[in-house]
Amino acid sequence: MGNPKSIEPFFTPKSVAVIGASEKPGSIGHTIFDNMKKSAVGKLFPVNPKYESIQGLKAYPSISAIGERPEMAVIAVPAKGVAAALEECMKLRVKAAIIISAGFSETGEKEETQKIAELARKHPRTRVIGPNCVGVLNNHNKVDTTFFERSRMKEPKKGTLSFISQSGALGSMILDWIATQEFGINKFVSYGNAMDVDEADLLEYFGKDEGTKVIAMYLEGAKDGRKFFETAKKISRKKPIIVLKGGRNEETSKATASHTGSLAGSSKVYDAAFRQAGIIQADDLLDLFSIAKLLEREPLPRGNRVQIITNGGGFGIVTADQVIANGLELAKITPETAAKLKAEMPTITTGNPIDLIGDADFERYLKAIKACHKDENVDILMVLVLFNLPNLEVEKLAGLTKPQGKITKPMMVVAIGSDFTQKYLEKVEREGFTTFNYPSIAAKALKEAVGYAEYLRKKK
Repeated sequence: MGNPKSIEPFFTPKSVAVIGASEKPGSIGHTIFDNMKKSAVGKLFPVNPKYESIQGLKAYPSISAIGERPEMAVIAVPAKGVAAALEECMKLRVKAAIIISAGFSETGEKEETQKIAELARKHPRTRVIGPNCVGVLNNHNKVDTTFFERSRMKEPKKGTLSFISQSGALGSMILDWIATQEFGINKFVSYGNAMDVDEADLLEYFGKDEGTKVIAMYLEGAKDGRKFFETAKKISRKKPIIVLKGGRNEETSKATASHTGSLAGSSKVYDAAFRQAGIIQADDLLDLFSIAKLLEREPLPRGNRVQIITNGGGFGIVTADQVIANGLELAKITPETAAKLKAEMPTITTGNPIDLIGDADFERYLKAIKACHKDENVDILMVLVLFNLPNLEVEKLAGLTKPQGKITKPMMVVAIGSDFTQKYLEKVEREGFTTFNYPSIAAKALKEAVGYAEYLRKKK
């Protein structure tokens, strides 16, 4: 198992050399260097023998010509020049090197692949991420080795979710999408062909990273299955790990081999190993981040009993079907809770769902939520809202701030609708509540959270 401290320089380097930095707008070398200029790195060195200066900074013909040892090097040169650049970094004992360049094991280029693999074996003091990757993003100090054009992407908010991706392109999509959400990201890494640093090393690092609460992964195949699952088993007892496995079918598993050079392995073997290691397996990208959002923002459920509160009867029934379909149980509130609610709000129904009916106002919601939160028969609250009903004071409901530490059960708000509904649903999420657009997505995320909580209880 790797030393997590050896991964730290990738995310918090004091000085960085970009080998292949460029003055040419639109090129990978230009974009990487431009992104790195916006970071909090103390010293940044552009390396390219074609230029005397790059983007206002003195350029160097080689990393050796800098006159001091950078802590990290980002290599963005054609594949044929990578081995020489990497060897120079290793002779200088650079702590971390990221090889952005593609054209290695994923394309069948064995000679160049063998060269850099041999260098990694001979010089273990220099840890290597890549090749065929986009590197790292630290959302706190803005270290950003990616070649994603920032003018075409929003900046993601800061959060406690860290994301490990074997695919750089998929990582780009995720960072762009997360920037539209109210939950944020802590760190991101795309590690490509895993010539040296692999998924187990990164998992070990994030397991000990204080800024990471939840770990999400896109994985095509583990480089060392035993090492990965042993690491995951240890980490999953402290932090949830959610994995989207690419290449789960025979046809798509062939594509993973040509994409990152991964050996995908049997999906049944992976499924069993995921379960044994306490890894949550997502069905798709939306599922991956729905589960991650729920686990990042909400306490773990103590059981699987869900209470639905709604101002629309049909909406409640459809949601109840989804709750049951996902193996969860509809809660049965105590007779005392039911009597209290009925005394305060005679027109409502007190089963499951609790139907506050179409003329429900803010106070009616508040009373139902408080009563169900206190009820010993309720483990989870699902609050469904039709924001467009006229009697509901949407500003009051959307402006309700989640009281920190006072809500001890998972609670989510679900609403479906167009611009008006989305506007107020986003306001609800900004106040600290977890929101979803569809009951099916919320119920599936809940199912996985309940399963993870049960796994932890069994391991105690």
